[in-house]
Amino acid sequence: MTPSTRPAPRLDAEVHTLPNGLEVLIRPDPSHPLVSVQVWVRTGSIHEEAWTGAGLAHCVEHMMFKGTTTRTAEDLTRDIQAQGGYVNAYTSFDRTVYWIEGLKEKTAAYLDVLADMMRHVRLDAEELAREQDVIRREMAMDVDDPDSTLHHLMQSLAFRSHPLGHPIIGHREIFDQVSHQDVVDFVARHYVPNHCFLVIAGDVRPAAVLKLVEKTFGGWERRRYEPIVLPVEPAMRGVRRSHRDFPTEVSRVALGWGIPGDADPQRPALDVLGMLLGSGRSSRLFQHLREQRGIAHQVGAGSWGVRECGLFEMDADCDPTQVPAVREGLLQVLAEMRENGPSEEELAKAVRATQAAQLRSLVSTRGQASALGHCWLLAGSTDLFSRYLEAVQALTPQDITAAAREHLSDSSYCEATVGPPPPRASSQRRSSATRRSGSELFDLGGGLRLLVRSDARLPLVSLRAQFLGGVPAETDANAGVTMVSSQLLLKGTSQRSASAIQSELENRGGSLICTADAHRRILGADVMAEDQEQAIDLLADLMLRPTLPEAGLAEICRRQIAAIREEREDPLTIALRRARAEIFAGRPFARTALGTESSINALDVAACRESLRRTLCRANGVISVIGDVDPRRIRDTFSRALTDLPEGRPAYDPLKAHRFSSKPGAWEEKLDKEQAVLVIGYRTFDLHHPDNAAIQLIDEACSDMGSRLFNRIREELGLAYYVGAQAFSALTGGALYFYLGTAPEKLEQAQQELQRLLAELSRDGLEADELERARATWRSSWLRAQQGNAAMADILGWNLLNGRGGDYFAELPQRMEAVTVDEVRRVCHRWLAPKSAFTVRITRPD
Repeated sequence: MTPSTRPAPRLDAEVHTLPNGLEVLIRPDPSHPLVSVQVWVRTGSIHEEAWTGAGLAHCVEHMMFKGTTTRTAEDLTRDIQAQGGYVNAYTSFDRTVYWIEGLKEKTAAYLDVLADMMRHVRLDAEELAREQDVIRREMAMDVDDPDSTLHHLMQSLAFRSHPLGHPIIGHREIFDQVSHQDVVDFVARHYVPNHCFLVIAGDVRPAAVLKLVEKTFGGWERRRYEPIVLPVEPAMRGVRRSHRDFPTEVSRVALGWGIPGDADPQRPALDVLGMLLGSGRSSRLFQHLREQRGIAHQVGAGSWGVRECGLFEMDADCDPTQVPAVREGLLQVLAEMRENGPSEEELAKAVRATQAAQLRSLVSTRGQASALGHCWLLAGSTDLFSRYLEAVQALTPQDITAAAREHLSDSSYCEATVGPPPPRASSQRRSSATRRSGSELFDLGGGLRLLVRSDARLPLVSLRAQFLGGVPAETDANAGVTMVSSQLLLKGTSQRSASAIQSELENRGGSLICTADAHRRILGADVMAEDQEQAIDLLADLMLRPTLPEAGLAEICRRQIAAIREEREDPLTIALRRARAEIFAGRPFARTALGTESSINALDVAACRESLRRTLCRANGVISVIGDVDPRRIRDTFSRALTDLPEGRPAYDPLKAHRFSSKPGAWEEKLDKEQAVLVIGYRTFDLHHPDNAAIQLIDEACSDMGSRLFNRIREELGLAYYVGAQAFSALTGGALYFYLGTAPEKLEQAQQELQRLLAELSRDGLEADELERARATWRSSWLRAQQGNAAMADILGWNLLNGRGGDYFAELPQRMEAVTVDEVRRVCHRWLAPKSAFTVRITRPD
């Protein structure tokens, strides 16, 4: 595998400067009828001067959405949504970015809203007080996150003088001292046109869009701006260590070294070094700490920073008793790299991965605008992107070794650890078992079941109401209606407006979910414990009293059609969809949850109302709640809130048999793309089948960068950009897909090799060591899934809904441990025979 030798793509853009000093970057891209409009303020958390560590920049970002002199906060959101746009913002160390993405024909509306926010923000004192309470909730949740705790601990260790040592969100003690006038002064100081720039990328005509910018932003008054001089961070001398106790079963370890800033010529070498050490299953850290020694659950490495300075980090998650061994292992792997460097082949792989990651960022209009903004912020040039890729492509093993030796010393670094002291094994086992067996199941009547698991470690609660629906409950004519109608619930109820629904939990640091997938409709919320009853009331309101406005439906359908069209731009997605359609021909899962353009265009409010009527009923649903709750209080609250929920009946019979109407075969589609894609799929079985555990391990063994497929096809022969596997398990059937992406001229050879390897797999199954690696990888994923309330509420509720039961997830390790090499061989021979293959090729027209 060699790095791409194609010339690095240029991020060409027209650059203009308005008389008021506002710089404007415009990049036309007619690939999709979309646009991304971004306002970049050259101010972040490191620019808070006397208020360093207060989180002022982040606080201002919140306040910018609280209304202007001409629009209320609700008006801002409504005006953007009415124009098919999506708005958001983020604050980083050196920037604050406000962005809207949406339909190209609404560019003028998006510019008008952003200009209004920048020029006429209304910083109301009472609104500020309310928003400060929201931010305090965010701070509390940040403190409760072990990964954030580790990151902040490392920041404070590594940067003793530079403001990078402080969290972006700020310290609570300093934040509480911020007054209304301080916020007003900060905006007046930094939010001036000569300290900002505007980036527009998408299907636009530069001359026309520049006139719109002049009209909306031209009147923004230029004002004096005094540049901020940041302190220089002294070089590290010696080892700095700090530990933070944290109530978790997994410890986090991080080692960090001070490095040059983002614009330094050596950063490409350090970035690629991060790839070599910690990116993917073939990386040095993954192989040494996880695969060979088995002392870490997860590893990583990489660099971050700002223009002036940065940090190179290596990190790992492990059992508390393994912290010393992991620390030693991290340093040992780095020492070997510093001494001997990477091989030519290893470097080529990392360079190619870096190139691919950078190029993937340009797929969307938002990605292009973000990349342009980053280049302009750092260098005042759009050429930085291509120069960076050229520097990466030119790297040699000696460059990597030189960068490691110069910046990553074994005598000067920072060590941060987060987790418990080494536990006594017996007490830890008792605590874990109690927590996992602590679910309670209640019957709310009419078939509606409520599963509650109390976990008081953090004051957080996740709630999920799941109802059978999705693809099996739809037809060709109304495909996608479950997803569309779920989103339509957010457009208002008889008691709440759309803006009220959107802000009710968000303003209290929570989030609301209304979505669907192939099997189900999902309504949910993630909130602080004190807001659990408010969340239940909101969820009940959405289920019982939606208004389903026609205008809201039109907007949602436009977005869904855009998503369908976007899928058609990706060769791998096209191939997977075609293979799925052939494998499941005659069965519901030949369709996807998105539906088709024709089915979405045909939807009306009546169809959405009927879908909701059939699915939102007691006999068809399950509710799961996990977090800091009293189970009986949750039961009583849901019982009262859902009194009027009808009994109904299941939306479909999950065991209903459907005839397949197709046989294995081969299909080819032509697409004018640079890459060719091959998918070989096999029809398997539903999620209740006893062979499920074996097929999951086969999928795991063939999916990663250490698999026989990856090693042979990509690493040894260089025939593919990527290669992997993907299992799909449904209520009425299943499939296992193997796929690769390659150059069109290599497709034939790549197909022959993949077919040969799959024939071997069908005949011989997995080797014992392959099975054990797959089992270990699966177990790590199983453990990680348990760290969040939201994921567990989803998993446990789904297993209860699909009939596998609330204990299925806890029983999985025993099921996986029981799978033998002989059983895997039998499953491979039964389900993956060459004659059973559904083969799809996507390649360029002749």
